[in-house]
Formats: sequence, structure tokens, C-alpha cells
Amino acid sequence: MAAKEIERKIAVIFATDVVGYSKLMEEDEEQTLKNLRSCRAILEDLFKEHDGRIFNTAGDSVLAEFSSAVSAVVCAAEFQRLIKERNDSAAPELRMEFRVGINMGDVVMEDGNLYGEGVNIAARLEALAQPNSICLSRSVHEFVNKKMDLLFNDLGVQQVKDNQFHAFDVVLDDSQQRKLKTAKSKSKAPLVAAVAAILILGIGGFLYINQQEPPQETKQAARDNLPIILVKPFKNLGGKDTSVSNALTESLISSLSRYKGIAVLSSSTSFHILEVKMPDKEIAESYGVKHTVQGSVQSFGKNTRLTVELNDLAKGKVVWSDKVDFLLEDIFKTQDEIGNKILGQLQIKAVVGEQAKQWMSEFETFEQYLLALNFQTEWRKFTKEGYENTLEIVEKLRTLNANQNVLDASEGWTVHQRLMMGFSKNRDEDLKRLKYLADSALKNRGNDRDRSLRAIVEIEHFSKDCDRSIQYLPKGLDLNNSPFVLVTAGFIHRVCGGYDKSVQYFRRALQFAPNDRGYLVTRMLVVALYNQGKTEEIKKFIKDKIDNQDMFGMVLWVYASMELEDGNPEKAKEYFDRGFANGARGKWILAFLRNKEAAEKLTKALEPLGSLD
Repeated sequence: MAAKEIERKIAVIFATDVVGYSKLMEEDEEQTLKNLRSCRAILEDLFKEHDGRIFNTAGDSVLAEFSSAVSAVVCAAEFQRLIKERNDSAAPELRMEFRVGINMGDVVMEDGNLYGEGVNIAARLEALAQPNSICLSRSVHEFVNKKMDLLFNDLGVQQVKDNQFHAFDVVLDDSQQRKLKTAKSKSKAPLVAAVAAILILGIGGFLYINQQEPPQETKQAARDNLPIILVKPFKNLGGKDTSVSNALTESLISSLSRYKGIAVLSSSTSFHILEVKMPDKEIAESYGVKHTVQGSVQSFGKNTRLTVELNDLAKGKVVWSDKVDFLLEDIFKTQDEIGNKILGQLQIKAVVGEQAKQWMSEFETFEQYLLALNFQTEWRKFTKEGYENTLEIVEKLRTLNANQNVLDASEGWTVHQRLMMGFSKNRDEDLKRLKYLADSALKNRGNDRDRSLRAIVEIEHFSKDCDRSIQYLPKGLDLNNSPFVLVTAGFIHRVCGGYDKSVQYFRRALQFAPNDRGYLVTRMLVVALYNQGKTEEIKKFIKDKIDNQDMFGMVLWVYASMELEDGNPEKAKEYFDRGFANGARGKWILAFLRNKEAAEKLTKALEPLGSLD
């Protein structure tokens, strides 16, 4: 994989999208698109006036870059004013409302696009904003509050998904006054040194760490299926100034958190564990941590030495280590290099296994590789949100000029999922496109994953002939250790009624995959066993996972039916309700089990527990 130096800078990011866009599209797609174009024209004119640059769009969303925080806020306020004037004078069907979020922070530049924590926080602020309003980060507020005649509403520290930040509403009228619950956080600590100030600004918010109350993360978080990773605060081996070591710790947490296939504990948890001197065994038991990242920083004049290691807590040993000497002015480049190396090792040790080494070689930059990893995580969710996220990722890979074979295969998997989940608007065109993509990937690259894609689409969408589909599978399956290939083989044999063989392949896939992301293999194995009536084997296999917070909804329903059969109605109802909350619905039972008799059995068993839809 060819190395490419990562460029960074501090930028003001403007994020906006339409309120209730999906509903508007459902009601009148053509009119909604016309309205969007009209409003987008207003926004683009304002960007030209205030020196804003659009660097990314997706559907109704727009991301733009400004060099001035004041210009960005003036632009946002003017945009909301003009949209309000438009809505006040327009018929109801022509009205459209927007939210705006603005953040200033560290971003990564690549081919005109911007990525990183600075962009992520802007998107979170946009989601937090009220309709027709603007939400700012503290970094932006500090620049504009004394320079603009606007009213601001302090919302305190907010937690949105994995991001925590201090937010402020711009109050454009009295109706926008509100009070939100705040995440627990005390006042910021003073800066230790000038270089720390630069690092802190670049990595977004270390100032909130040292004075926080003990973290609220509990063992419940550790029950999620993602591997739990803890970055221990780096040790400073020279002097009392911990600014660089602390900033590196925060930077690594931020860097690793970009990958959706692992769960990285927050910086507040990391520093709390250090403060109470928690031993590794207790860390593993209390937080479900699989691996820890730790190291040290030592300065020699202008030079700094960073040592880092990855520890497997279950094995009680170091599984990877590295040492880097660098100049402090190259800190951003170094932290990216280390973060990428650690993530690569985590892929091998904690997520997908040895096959990750081969995957990395297919990408020219680590940014492409990271997107591809997130693609797999989103695809395995098999939800509408996950599907939409895969579409965005494929487009990002395209803008980054990823290898055409990677693009063909990735798009092929998205089209396959679109057809399977009923999202296709033109089935004939999608089938035609899918065949082209699957054949192209097989012909031009032809690795085991391409053969797996071609086999899957054959059994699901084309001939539906078992023998033909199995012929596309890679040869030597009994010696193959790739979880990806084994899952595909297990699925095809299950569809074709070869339950014993499918169970064999699924169990081997779990054996060679350090982590079953999205419970993909788990749910397939449960289906194969349920269709054979092997409920005792299901109980034995799933009992240690069934209480996981994010367990797949249909698996919970299968378990609920077994609890009811065993005379445990209260436990059955608990699993039934959790399954419903996690997406299980009666209309999906047949598609899940792929067996009419088994589907009727499960449906009838669940009826006493409540409505299935």
C-alpha cells in the first residue's frame, strides 16, 4: 500500500440539511427536489458572498468550509432569514426548513474533501440544532460572541452518539429558546504550554478531560458486540509537563474512533482508570475491554521518542509494539502514522483476522482502507440506515479514486442489499447493474470475495440454481480460513437445504473471525439450527451473547419463543420486547428463516407475547 502524507489544518465547517427530508420525499419527490434546488441556489449565492466553499454534498446535506468563524455565522444567519422569508410567502407545499451546525477544528484534507473530527462535530451540531436555527461549538462561539450582535443560548456539554462537545444555540427569535440536558463535565483546565495549545486545538477538546467527574460508561456498554478498546494515557518519561503525552492520548482515541468496527472508550474513562490505578483484570471485567493501547513519550531537546504497544488482555501479553522518533513540529504526521498502524493491527488481532493484511494492499491510502472497513460494518447491519451509509461510503471512495475493482465489488454488495431489502425503485435496472458489477469484479480481480459475491447473487437473484451458485464459490472450502468466504458458503448451503454443512461453515467462520460484527454469522447459525429444530444447541450457542444490548432482533425473538416453551413467560416477554426494539417485525420472519414451516411455527409461538408489527 503506497504511503501518502496526510495534510491537516484548522478549518471552520458549516453543515446543513433539510428538516424531515425523507418524509417530504415520500410525500412528493418531484416537488421536494425542486424546492431543494431553489433553496440550494440561495445557499450557494451566500457562500460566494461570504467566501464559503462547498466540499461535500449528499442528498439534502451540504458541508462547506470557511476561513472565518464570523463569516460562517453571518452566512448561516442570513441563510435562515432568507429561507424564513421564502417560507412565509410560499404555499405550504413549497416550504422547506433547515438546520445548521458550525464547528472549528482539526480536519484532514484530501483531493479537495475534508474529513476528521472537525467535520464530525459540525454534523453533530447540525443534528442538535432546532429547525430554522443554528448551533455552534464552543470554539466558534468564543470567536463570534463579542463580535456579533446576536443572542446565544448556552446548552452546556452535549453528548451526540460518540461525540461530546459544548454547544450554543444562535437565538434568531424568541421561539428558539430552549434548555437541554447536559453531559456531566466541569470547567476546563488551564493550558500547560504553547505547544499543548496547538495540539489541543487540533484534536478537539482535551481541555475537558482532567476535571471531569468519573465516567458514566458501565459494563452494559461492554456487552455490545464490538471489540472494546481502551487507550491508556501515555506516560511522560521526562519532566512534569504532560501536555504532549495527554494530547497524543486524546488524538489516538479520536483517530481510532473513526472506525465503526470497534468501540473505543472515551478519554474521560481513560483518565479515570489511570487516576484510580485500575488493574487490567478489573478493566476487562468492568468495561469488557479486549485490547489496550499504551505507551510513553520522552523528549530529548527538539526530538521526541514515542513508544506504543497493543496488549491482548485475555492472553495477558503484548501482541504488537513500535517505536518512533520525531520532531515535535511533525506531531500530526506521527500521530496519524501510529493511529493507522494500531488500527491495522486491531483488524488482524480483534476484528477480521489475518485476511486484513491482504485487504490493506488493495488500497492506495489509509483513508480509502478505513472507508472500506466502515462499509463492511454498515453493510452487515442490514438496516435502512446502514444501507444508506454504504451508498455514501461508495461515493466517497469514488471521489478518492479508489481502485475500480474495489468500487465495482462495493457497489455490487449495495445493489444486492437494495434488492434484498425492497429498496429498489427499478428492479430490472438494478438486476442488470448487479450482474455487470459482479461479473466485472470476478473477471478483473477474481479474488475469493469476488467469487463469493457472484455466488450470492446467482442464488438470490438470477438462476437460483444451487449447483450453479456453489460452482462460483472458491475452491478448497474445507481448507479455507477466510470468515467472509465461509459465511457465504454457509449461507448458500443453508438456502439450498444443506443445514448440516451450513452449520459446519458458520461455526468455522466464527472460529477464524475474532469478532462477529453485526451478529451476521450468529444470526445465520441460529437460523440453520432453528430450521432443524435444534433449540438446545441454540441455547448453548447463544446464552453468553443473548443479553448483549445490540443483539439482532430476530435472534431475540427466536430466544423468546424458546423461553416461552420452557415455561418462562416473563423472560420471554422481555426478550420479545427487546427484539421488537432492535428491529424485529412479523413481516420479516419468513425472509429471516427462509423456511415456510419454520416461519409459521415461530409466528404462532410469538403471538401470545404481543403484536408482531
